[in-house]
Amino acid sequence: MTTGQEKRFTMLIVDDEHEIREGLKKVDYGSFRIEVVAVCDNGIEALKAMAQTPVDILLTDIKMPLMDGLELISKVSNLYPYTKKIVLSGYGDFEYAKKGIEFGVLDYLLKPLDFEEYFQLLHKTTAMLGQERELQLRQASLERKAKLTAHLLRTKFLAELLQRSLTEEMIELDSAAAEVLLEAKASYAVCALRFQSYPKRPKPASDQEWQLVVFALDNLLHDYWDEPGFGYHYVDPVTGQCSLIVTEATMLPPDQIAAEKAIKSELERILKALKRFRGLFQSHLQYRIGPVVDRATEIRHSCLMAEAQFASAESSAALASPATAAGLEQSGDDAEAGRANGKRLVQEAKVFIANHYDRTITLDDVAQHVHLNASYLSHLFKEITGMKYIDYLTEFRMEKAKSLLAGTNWKVYEVGEMVGYENPRYFTLIFKKYTGQSPAEYRNAHYNTALKDG
Repeated sequence: MTTGQEKRFTMLIVDDEHEIREGLKKVDYGSFRIEVVAVCDNGIEALKAMAQTPVDILLTDIKMPLMDGLELISKVSNLYPYTKKIVLSGYGDFEYAKKGIEFGVLDYLLKPLDFEEYFQLLHKTTAMLGQERELQLRQASLERKAKLTAHLLRTKFLAELLQRSLTEEMIELDSAAAEVLLEAKASYAVCALRFQSYPKRPKPASDQEWQLVVFALDNLLHDYWDEPGFGYHYVDPVTGQCSLIVTEATMLPPDQIAAEKAIKSELERILKALKRFRGLFQSHLQYRIGPVVDRATEIRHSCLMAEAQFASAESSAALASPATAAGLEQSGDDAEAGRANGKRLVQEAKVFIANHYDRTITLDDVAQHVHLNASYLSHLFKEITGMKYIDYLTEFRMEKAKSLLAGTNWKVYEVGEMVGYENPRYFTLIFKKYTGQSPAEYRNAHYNTALKDG
């Protein structure tokens, strides 16, 4: 028979520094009956891991990319109230870390870690868990099952509402079970958000990375759309298309133009919030707004009309492409006109790069924007500028990075993300190859020069 003392506890470690993660993972937790079930390098990954396997103990750093420790423990406090939260922080972040007290942080540990203090805290934590475990597990199990059931029913219902023709009776019955409030006769509209790569997933996302993208979108839209009361959302797990159902009456005046203006304001706010996750999303999101309808049974119609706007735009681009691509293959006066057209297209490509260098952009992305074949754009870019596309993009990013390193106090990995490099190590390698100095060396040299000039 298994006693309470023999039961084991689970732990999740979150830190963006590889050496610290691995060091903490190698600690002998056996004597504390603790099993480290996952190690993550940012808050989004940690939330996804906990959605699959909630843990008893969360040990998290404060400053991390994508989602910092305070935001993580805030969400964990709401979703998993029985999880014990321990915060790691540098000396300079300690006062900042104390803000976590409102989220029920159990204790704080300063870096570099005092292992004797760490072990004492683990002993205290497992003792508390042992005393609370039976009641907590019983209640948490019931709550998780209820939340999971409600979430699954809601997701299933919203997918059917958007993709099938449902009767008023079906909507009334299924929406009640899914805890979705829809009146039979009321105003609604649907907004469709798509990655530019739709229907394919953005390259080079693996299955695991794509699941993280869908998970992040689902959570972000819940926070920025559902919670404020604008309506409901559904994220297609295959294509990543996000469908936002507008139910807020103030956003749905009878005049379609006024409605689109009100909805667009909120969509732009959401897209701005998503820029925080440019290292995760490898493609920009675009949106279209469907017409306002006056019945719940017409929600699918608004969705189809929003999607049709994407198809119309793609058709227009396809019709424009052949004439554009043939521009430089003429002769005489036509050749001069073709070269002028080529310069214009390359300039458009440069503007696109200037506006999107802060995320992963490929030659295909730029080619799609200017409606050219990727290989032809590559040839055209080299002919007009004398540089390869990738060399121009790298130079543009490196000059931006130099400016940020010299003129701001952003951390190196933050500067890397700001100029489109998700991997800090890769950013450092590229920067050193370009300048002959590491980002830290460049910043120090610029600082010393500024002191002498001053």
